[in-house]
Amino acid sequence: MNQIQSQRGVTLVELMVGLTIGLVLSLAASSIYLATTETSRATKAHGDINETGKLALDMVGREIEKAGFYPAQYPTDATTDKVNGQYTNIKAPGVNSIYNAGLYGCDGSHYDASAGGTCEATQAGKPDGIIINYFATEEFGTSSFLGNSNDCNRNPASSDTANTARAAAKLPIFVSNRFGLVDSNYTDPDGNTITAHSLACHGNGVEANTALQPLLMGVEDLVFRYGVYAAGGTDTTVQSPDQFLTAAQVNALTTISGLNPWQRVSAVKVCMLVRSLQSARIGDATRTYVDCRGNSKTQPVTDHTVYKRFERIYAVRNNLTGTL
Repeated sequence: MNQIQSQRGVTLVELMVGLTIGLVLSLAASSIYLATTETSRATKAHGDINETGKLALDMVGREIEKAGFYPAQYPTDATTDKVNGQYTNIKAPGVNSIYNAGLYGCDGSHYDASAGGTCEATQAGKPDGIIINYFATEEFGTSSFLGNSNDCNRNPASSDTANTARAAAKLPIFVSNRFGLVDSNYTDPDGNTITAHSLACHGNGVEANTALQPLLMGVEDLVFRYGVYAAGGTDTTVQSPDQFLTAAQVNALTTISGLNPWQRVSAVKVCMLVRSLQSARIGDATRTYVDCRGNSKTQPVTDHTVYKRFERIYAVRNNLTGTL
């Protein structure tokens, strides 16, 4: 009898207690796993935002610093004069003013190659665009800090018909890169399709392809402000910008000392608003951020993406005389 009693199973109460303890432990482990996974995802998303913002700023900033460049080892020729802010339009002289200087901006729009190379119609609150022009030579290589003969889409700018004669004469060729934002789609690891803006570019290496080509996804807004020196006077020896203006405000300025307003832009302030492509927020607390126009935005509780503003000022070195 004792042997039979020593081999009996657990009671129903003991079984229920054991199941309850196991369930509690499983729920605790699951909660820790989910929290860790969510934290890891948020950390990765924040890292992606910072990487995208820095890379996008560097990409545009490097081009701004090249604006108006002409290789010093080449003497200026009959069709090109780029010294201390002087610039001759060889792309569409007397027809299209966006090539009259190393820089040209589009307010609330971007470059439209299909319209003969102009800015699209301005839309209030929409991302800006910028056109950056300079001269380069193959001797610098395809990744030179000073300038290279490939456009932003890695196409040889020598293919532009405006460069045909110059390429044959072994003269520096004209490079024109146009930046803006376009819509792009992204499929996340869970199979969800996400639509977001991408930093995009169109170069003059293939003018027949009129679409801006996406470069970096997640750049939701793009705003340029142009620092112009001597905006109200005639003293061109003082070249620190006295104010930062929109593209339309720059266009409204008058020519001073033979330099059009865009040739007097000595700095460009670039602001980009970058968003995460996946959930990057832990919890449902209300989140606010400041956009590139200084507006405070409040995200819906259901929006778990994160927005971050990146801003930097770049000197337009080739519009300076060096007599500051």
